[in-house]
Amino acid sequence: MTQPLHLAALWIAAATCLALALRARRPAPAAGRRVGLPIAIRALVRTPAPDGLRRLFRDQEGEGRVAQAGLGGRLSAAELERARCGAAILGGALAVPLALVATPAAALAPALIWAGAALPARWVTGRAAARRAAIVRELPDLLDLLELSVHAGMALDPALDLAAGRLGGVLGGEVRELLGELAYGTPRRAAYRGLVARTGSPEIAQVVGAILQAEELGAPLAATLAGQAEALRGRRRQLAREHAAKAAPKIQLVVALVMVPAVLLLVLGVLVIELTRQVGVVVGGA
Repeated sequence: MTQPLHLAALWIAAATCLALALRARRPAPAAGRRVGLPIAIRALVRTPAPDGLRRLFRDQEGEGRVAQAGLGGRLSAAELERARCGAAILGGALAVPLALVATPAAALAPALIWAGAALPARWVTGRAAARRAAIVRELPDLLDLLELSVHAGMALDPALDLAAGRLGGVLGGEVRELLGELAYGTPRRAAYRGLVARTGSPEIAQVVGAILQAEELGAPLAATLAGQAEALRGRRRQLAREHAAKAAPKIQLVVALVMVPAVLLLVLGVLVIELTRQVGVVVGGA
């Protein structure tokens, strides 16, 4: 019975390694750098899947998630569906040898299928979250550059071009894509809506709304940009304070559950050793 359990543990470890390999741990790539797909995702995309199974894993917001992850042109919503189907089939295939070596392990089959289907979507969601965090981090600097350029007398579009070139990063790439759409004749509101949809950031939506409102009402654009940058920095400071406040109880929990018992065990071990030595001397002398 020990050997089948060891084999089952190896299969579970292999599935865990696959899950860890699909997790997004790297920061968002810089502008101009193409986001590559992991080998596992590329293999799963080529997996043939029946239409019924694909409809089961269909996501109405898949195209938006892929765009927010910066994978436009490299991964489509249909390919993401095939990847999810292939991962679900792989999860079911992993359950077969587990059931052969240990019959109770067959109960893990639904969990493995569900986990396999969720992994590609989780990877895309992680990429999108990393890009969104990078965009929010770079947004105040972009607004500062825009404020200086507009205050110096530049129009908005040349100021955006200059700021995107100086800033670079993920947000710089998105701004250059926005300017490209405007150059091809896309209406300004539609181009801005495309920027908001690609980033998925409420902060970008707020800034875009403020810019459009300032243009419609004739308000000073430089003052609007400065106010938006200051508001974003204030929100960033508030979030940092909240994270710091949440970290203190976690540290105390770690100290109480890990460090204190460890120290007590060390002290208890020394006391037991010393007591044993003393009792041995007394018993030997008697």
